[in-house]
Amino acid sequence: MTTYLNDLKSKLESVYDAALLSGNLIFTASDTETTTETEYNINCEICYAPALSKKPHGLPPVVEAKTHEKIERVNPFLPHDPALSVEDASEHHKILLNKFCIVPHHFLIVTKVFKPQTEPLAPEDLLTAWNALNALKDSHPDSIAFYNCGARSGASQPHKHLQVLPITRPTPITNLVREVIQRRPGRKETRPGDHFTVPYPCIHHAVLLEDPEHTPGKDAEDILIGAYITLMDSMLMSIREYAEQEHLSEEEKDLMAAGRASGLAYNWILTREFMMMVPRRQDSTNLTEDGISLNINSLGFAGMVLAKTPEELEVVKKRGVIEIVAETGFMFGKDGEGRSAEEEAQKKKEQEILEKQMGGALSSL
Repeated sequence: MTTYLNDLKSKLESVYDAALLSGNLIFTASDTETTTETEYNINCEICYAPALSKKPHGLPPVVEAKTHEKIERVNPFLPHDPALSVEDASEHHKILLNKFCIVPHHFLIVTKVFKPQTEPLAPEDLLTAWNALNALKDSHPDSIAFYNCGARSGASQPHKHLQVLPITRPTPITNLVREVIQRRPGRKETRPGDHFTVPYPCIHHAVLLEDPEHTPGKDAEDILIGAYITLMDSMLMSIREYAEQEHLSEEEKDLMAAGRASGLAYNWILTREFMMMVPRRQDSTNLTEDGISLNINSLGFAGMVLAKTPEELEVVKKRGVIEIVAETGFMFGKDGEGRSAEEEAQKKKEQEILEKQMGGALSSL
């Protein structure tokens, strides 16, 4: 039986060093500034990398090559650059280094065969991400995995891939979750397996994960699938309730219509402690008077954003990370607030119908 992710840390380091030396990988140095946003009791991070402003914006969704007078779309993952290949992560996935990184050893978990980045995560995706985090737990205990799903999620490639940041310090959202779930007078204790919200706009769907080593009758795959389905059901119901509000502005109605046309978009975050899911209404922040807008992916909801120019940095510092990130998500009300027993029963019935409708998309789960 093949063992995957054996000695992942040393393999990441050796491949990274070689790719950096050969020029196959480009690392951009950056400075990190911390903003204390007291309203939510969270210290967010602004990564400032001015060198990126001199390069093409990010990695293009596709690369076009002209062959025999014909334009062909080239997938950078098929075939992948062998200099960026670390190892197989599972029977279905390979690990590739992020070619353009600002965090050393940032890597991708890529499906070996093409699958679209609009698909839900499959059991093997969830388990592979979990195994990667566990392979790094001794050296990088606060590593974070994430998935940008859909056109408005901040995804940069159409080929299905998850990402992992091997980090030694907790992200802002990890710190906030740890504070939220602490048992205190007047606060209900959050137990493993519980669905909860955090005081960060747009994040209403999170699950505290059970420990597979101390949960009889469940393995890691069972726990991950259960958490993922719980979050997906809750998120879809929240979106439906939001769309049915009577007082939506015309702009919001247009955004909802555009979202239905382009398909569900959301960001997914996993640590060894929790899983969360954030639905997206737009892929970037609203333009300022100076025409400044920032693209936001999953890391924005982890409390981390990237600024490439002095003007972008100033906007983020002035308005705050949380405020600008919140523009790209949905400001749902508190779940169940103000609903009667009859309305709760109707909500449950609608959720059962919705689960059946989602059966096709989530059949693999």
